[in-house]
Amino acid sequence: MEPRLMLETLILYFVCQTNGFLTKIQLVNFLYLADLYAVKWTGKQLTNLDWYYYNYSPWHEDIDVALVKLNGQVVQTQEGENTLIKMGAKPFALQTLGISHSLCFVLDNICIEWAGSSTDKNKDLLEYISTTAPILAVKGKHHSLDKVSLNLALERELLFEALAV
Repeated sequence: MEPRLMLETLILYFVCQTNGFLTKIQLVNFLYLADLYAVKWTGKQLTNLDWYYYNYSPWHEDIDVALVKLNGQVVQTQEGENTLIKMGAKPFALQTLGISHSLCFVLDNICIEWAGSSTDKNKDLLEYISTTAPILAVKGKHHSLDKVSLNLALERELLFEALAV
Protein backbone atom coordinates (compact mmCIF):
# COMPACT_ATOMS: atom_id res chain seq x y z
CA MET A 1 0.00 0.00 0.00
CA GLU A 2 1.22 3.48 -0.83
CA PRO A 3 2.49 5.32 2.29
CA ARG A 4 0.28 8.33 1.45
CA LEU A 5 -2.80 6.11 1.51
CA MET A 6 -1.56 4.22 4.55
CA LEU A 7 -2.02 7.35 6.67
CA GLU A 8 -5.72 7.46 5.84
CA THR A 9 -6.03 3.70 6.33
CA LEU A 10 -4.42 3.90 9.76
CA ILE A 11 -6.73 6.74 10.77
CA LEU A 12 -9.77 4.71 9.76
CA TYR A 13 -8.44 1.66 11.57
CA PHE A 14 -7.78 3.48 14.84
CA VAL A 15 -11.13 5.30 14.76
CA CYS A 16 -12.97 2.04 14.11
CA GLN A 17 -11.08 0.04 16.74
CA THR A 18 -11.70 2.65 19.42
CA ASN A 19 -15.39 3.04 18.54
CA GLY A 20 -14.88 6.78 18.18
CA PHE A 21 -13.58 7.26 21.70
CA LEU A 22 -10.38 8.78 20.40
CA THR A 23 -9.08 12.28 20.89
CA LYS A 24 -7.10 13.95 18.17
CA ILE A 25 -4.07 13.96 20.46
CA GLN A 26 -4.41 10.20 20.95
CA LEU A 27 -4.81 9.68 17.20
CA VAL A 28 -1.64 11.61 16.42
CA ASN A 29 0.27 9.64 19.03
CA PHE A 30 -1.16 6.32 17.81
CA LEU A 31 0.00 7.18 14.28
CA TYR A 32 3.42 8.12 15.63
CA LEU A 33 3.66 4.83 17.52
CA ALA A 34 2.60 2.85 14.45
CA ASP A 35 5.40 4.47 12.42
CA LEU A 36 7.88 4.20 15.28
CA TYR A 37 7.23 0.49 15.83
CA ALA A 38 7.40 -0.18 12.08
CA VAL A 39 10.81 1.51 11.91
CA LYS A 40 11.95 -0.26 15.05
CA TRP A 41 11.16 -3.73 13.69
CA THR A 42 11.40 -3.36 9.88
CA GLY A 43 13.49 -0.25 9.26
CA LYS A 44 10.64 1.37 7.28
CA GLN A 45 7.77 3.67 8.22
CA LEU A 46 4.20 2.81 7.36
CA THR A 47 3.37 6.38 6.33
CA ASN A 48 5.40 8.96 4.48
CA LEU A 49 5.17 11.51 7.29
CA ASP A 50 8.37 13.34 8.17
CA TRP A 51 7.57 13.48 11.85
CA TYR A 52 8.67 16.45 13.89
CA TYR A 53 8.55 17.51 17.50
CA TYR A 54 6.19 20.43 17.98
CA ASN A 55 4.49 21.76 21.10
CA TYR A 56 5.90 18.94 23.26
CA SER A 57 4.79 16.03 21.08
CA PRO A 58 5.15 14.38 17.66
CA TRP A 59 3.20 16.09 14.89
CA HIS A 60 2.68 16.47 11.15
CA GLU A 61 0.16 18.74 9.41
CA ASP A 62 -0.68 16.04 6.82
CA ILE A 63 -2.74 14.36 9.54
CA ASP A 64 -5.14 17.33 9.40
CA VAL A 65 -5.19 17.09 5.60
CA ALA A 66 -6.04 13.37 5.80
CA LEU A 67 -8.82 14.02 8.33
CA VAL A 68 -10.39 16.57 5.99
CA LYS A 69 -10.09 14.13 3.10
CA LEU A 70 -11.83 11.44 5.19
CA ASN A 71 -14.72 13.77 6.06
CA GLY A 72 -17.84 11.65 6.02
CA GLN A 73 -16.02 8.51 7.05
CA VAL A 74 -14.72 10.21 10.19
CA VAL A 75 -15.89 13.38 11.87
CA GLN A 76 -14.26 15.70 14.36
CA THR A 77 -16.34 16.99 17.24
CA GLN A 78 -15.36 19.34 20.01
CA GLU A 79 -15.99 18.22 23.59
CA GLY A 80 -14.62 20.71 26.05
CA GLU A 81 -10.93 21.12 25.35
CA ASN A 82 -10.71 17.86 23.37
CA THR A 83 -11.32 17.19 19.71
CA LEU A 84 -12.84 13.74 19.34
CA ILE A 85 -12.45 11.70 16.15
CA LYS A 86 -15.51 9.53 15.55
CA MET A 87 -17.00 7.34 12.85
CA GLY A 88 -18.89 9.31 10.24
CA ALA A 89 -22.06 8.58 8.32
CA LYS A 90 -20.28 6.66 5.53
CA PRO A 91 -19.78 3.15 6.94
CA PHE A 92 -16.81 0.95 6.11
CA ALA A 93 -15.61 -2.48 7.14
CA LEU A 94 -12.16 -3.12 8.59
CA GLN A 95 -11.68 -5.93 6.08
CA THR A 96 -11.85 -3.43 3.21
CA LEU A 97 -8.81 -1.55 4.53
CA GLY A 98 -6.38 -4.23 3.34
CA ILE A 99 -4.28 -4.35 6.49
CA SER A 100 -2.32 -7.55 7.08
CA HIS A 101 -3.00 -9.68 10.16
CA SER A 102 0.48 -9.00 11.52
CA LEU A 103 0.01 -5.23 11.23
CA CYS A 104 -3.46 -5.51 12.80
CA PHE A 105 -1.80 -7.21 15.76
CA VAL A 106 0.57 -4.25 16.26
CA LEU A 107 -2.16 -1.64 15.80
CA ASP A 108 -4.54 -3.49 18.12
CA ASN A 109 -1.86 -3.56 20.81
CA ILE A 110 -1.51 0.21 20.53
CA CYS A 111 -5.28 0.55 21.00
CA ILE A 112 -5.42 -1.93 23.87
CA GLU A 113 -2.57 -0.24 25.71
CA TRP A 114 -3.42 3.42 25.15
CA ALA A 115 -7.07 3.90 24.12
CA GLY A 116 -9.51 5.27 26.65
CA SER A 117 -10.84 8.56 27.83
CA SER A 118 -9.54 8.59 31.38
CA THR A 119 -7.13 11.30 32.38
CA ASP A 120 -4.68 8.65 33.61
CA LYS A 121 -4.68 6.85 30.23
CA ASN A 122 -3.94 10.07 28.38
CA LYS A 123 -1.28 11.08 30.89
CA ASP A 124 0.37 7.65 30.64
CA LEU A 125 0.34 7.80 26.83
CA LEU A 126 1.97 11.23 26.77
CA GLU A 127 4.55 10.13 29.33
CA TYR A 128 5.38 7.05 27.26
CA ILE A 129 5.66 9.08 24.04
CA SER A 130 8.05 11.46 25.81
CA THR A 131 10.40 8.53 26.59
CA THR A 132 10.77 7.31 23.00
CA ALA A 133 14.26 7.74 21.56
CA PRO A 134 13.32 10.28 18.84
CA ILE A 135 11.59 12.54 21.38
CA LEU A 136 14.36 12.22 23.97
CA ALA A 137 16.91 13.24 21.33
CA VAL A 138 15.25 16.65 20.84
CA LYS A 139 13.30 17.31 24.05
CA GLY A 140 14.59 20.23 26.05
CA LYS A 141 16.99 21.31 23.33
CA HIS A 142 14.56 23.49 21.37
CA HIS A 143 11.73 25.93 21.96
CA SER A 144 8.39 24.08 22.21
CA LEU A 145 6.99 25.88 19.17
CA ASP A 146 9.96 25.08 16.93
CA LYS A 147 9.34 22.30 14.42
CA VAL A 148 12.23 19.89 14.97
CA SER A 149 12.62 16.77 12.82
CA LEU A 150 12.38 13.44 14.60
CA ASN A 151 14.67 10.56 13.69
CA LEU A 152 12.56 7.43 14.15
CA ALA A 153 15.57 5.23 13.35
CA LEU A 154 16.95 6.05 16.82
CA GLU A 155 14.43 3.60 18.27
CA ARG A 156 15.77 0.85 15.97
CA GLU A 157 19.33 1.70 16.99
CA LEU A 158 18.34 1.21 20.65
CA LEU A 159 16.86 -2.17 19.79
CA PHE A 160 20.07 -3.24 18.05
CA GLU A 161 22.13 -2.04 21.03
CA ALA A 162 19.92 -4.02 23.40
CA LEU A 163 20.26 -7.12 21.23
CA ALA A 164 24.02 -6.51 20.86
CA VAL A 165 23.69 -6.70 17.07
